[in-house]
Amino acid sequence: MKYKESPEIKYPEKTVWLKNLIYLGGILIVCNTLATIFFNLTVMRYTRFISSVLILVYYQFVLPKHNKLFFFAIAGFVLRDYFMISYEDQENTYLFFTCGFIAYTLLTIKQVRNLLRFRFEFPPLLAIALFALISFFILYVLESLVQEYFLNVQTSYLFYAMGTSLICLIFVAIYYYYRLGNLRSLVFSFGVFSLMISDVNLCVAYYLGCTSLDIPVRVFYILGLVLIINYGVNTAMRKKEMNLKEEFF
Repeated sequence: MKYKESPEIKYPEKTVWLKNLIYLGGILIVCNTLATIFFNLTVMRYTRFISSVLILVYYQFVLPKHNKLFFFAIAGFVLRDYFMISYEDQENTYLFFTCGFIAYTLLTIKQVRNLLRFRFEFPPLLAIALFALISFFILYVLESLVQEYFLNVQTSYLFYAMGTSLICLIFVAIYYYYRLGNLRSLVFSFGVFSLMISDVNLCVAYYLGCTSLDIPVRVFYILGLVLIINYGVNTAMRKKEMNLKEEFF
């Protein structure tokens, strides 16, 4: 049966809007880099928060195709950036990790729902075991390095919760590319890995005082958000992926 293209994904102007999203991301990367070089930590945090707000506003009010689950995931990142402004307040620390957990979990659910349209293929067991072992080992090492800076054990629990949700999202991204191997899955995977690199660097930079990582933290964060939104609204890539449905279903 031939797949019929849904009329809702016909947006000829979308290419221009997506290019403007890339330009916006480039401008925000420059602004965050300058804030990191020339200003203090508070200004850096406000710059990151304003950047994520602008990206969310652009997604919601400029790009025409929206998904509620996707919107709430991006909003989760915005709220996380807001609570990071006063991260040293213990309550904000809890909320920072909680919002990160929610954002990554929503993106995972969104992508799992997308993958349910295609026939499931079980990846090699050895690959799954190695990925799980390496991922949780890295999470354990990171927590061990920064645990002494946590005020209580609840922070460690939330750290592991957010980290585990990110690992689940990475696994889904890898399977997505393994299953389809198209441009859209590659964009999504790059976006997820960019967010992962940003979070790992943020942890090391803040708790271990490696200020040289402050710029990569913000560059990969903005890049990750832009790529994730590109994945979510690029209807040209979505159309090509839907045309693969018969082949992989």
